[in-house]
Amino acid sequence: MLIERLGHMYALWGPSGKAPERNPRIDQTIQSVRRFIAAIQETSEDRKALFTQSQQSRRKAMKLAYLLLASESDAAAIRDAFLRSGLLSSGQRASKLDALIWLAGTEAASRGIHPYTIFLIMTAFFGPAAAETELRWLQEKAKVTIPTLEEFIVPGDLTDTIEEALKEPARLQRTIRIAGMPLSASAFAGCSLYYIEKILVLIGPIGASILAEMIHSARQRLMSDEISTAQQAFLDLFAQEEGETEAPENQRIKGLEAFEEEEVFADPDLIRSTTKIVMLAEAKVLKATLSSMSDNEIASILRCMEAIAHERLLSLISPGRQKHVLTVIQKTGNTTNSRMLRDAQLFAQKLLASYAPKNLKPGESLSIPEEVRALISSLLSRE
Repeated sequence: MLIERLGHMYALWGPSGKAPERNPRIDQTIQSVRRFIAAIQETSEDRKALFTQSQQSRRKAMKLAYLLLASESDAAAIRDAFLRSGLLSSGQRASKLDALIWLAGTEAASRGIHPYTIFLIMTAFFGPAAAETELRWLQEKAKVTIPTLEEFIVPGDLTDTIEEALKEPARLQRTIRIAGMPLSASAFAGCSLYYIEKILVLIGPIGASILAEMIHSARQRLMSDEISTAQQAFLDLFAQEEGETEAPENQRIKGLEAFEEEEVFADPDLIRSTTKIVMLAEAKVLKATLSSMSDNEIASILRCMEAIAHERLLSLISPGRQKHVLTVIQKTGNTTNSRMLRDAQLFAQKLLASYAPKNLKPGESLSIPEEVRALISSLLSRE
């Protein structure tokens, strides 16, 4: 998804060409990006504090980025502001690149993406060598910024079986990726600190820092029964991953049997389109859409998108409902391309309904971001 987003930006604003070599200006921008990430972390509870950063910034793109976040602008407003500023139409390539970097970072921050991920997105514009160097820097930073967690145990099945799960690290890693950070953090929030530390080592310094932050937050937000529900949902996914250890030949035979009547390989274009819609739509609209859908409908639409979109949708529903949706997925058999298209189109129709205000007047158009509108239109026109 990230590669597609960067590729889309370059398609709009010019070919990427040769990655820029490290020079004082690039080093200065990277330092500014590091300060930007620190400021986002420090102002997570009050973005208005970023007004000060805006006043202290000299470069136009950086000043605009802080100002838009301080104003709590949404992603569509941020893109529009950068376009109207003229920064993206500047004649000099270096200036345009600078503007793209700050547009990408500001848009990601407005969507609630973790600051570490924002940092990786922004530094990717400088090419593989610089991105690799900054990744190593971020890994070192993450090692020393992992929040200290206290002992807190919620009795449950995961608490009792986590030791056995750690004996299969690859399977546990896959389950964490599938479940997503919000659900994983909610589940691990009730585990012994001894086992949490082992899990953090398993997923690397950057992932460990993010997961530890979310575990700390989950312990403050969730009741014990909600943590228990998340634990059961995570265990269900872990049990489902048991099938991954089967021999490849057995998997091939089972796959042939399942797909004998109709080929069910997912349409890549459908997956990409649905994923983009979910990642671009406003959170409040998505939440309203999900509230109008049944657990079966949510389970069906999750089949039609990439894992990054799974995480975003699941984070917008309660832990209890997450468990019900995941249970439906486990009980549901294989599907077909035609069914996936119908499910995706139903989701798009419900999303359109969520965008429509209750007092919409005849002839009045919906206030939908242009890119989301185009993607929905394209999806609904497919047969």
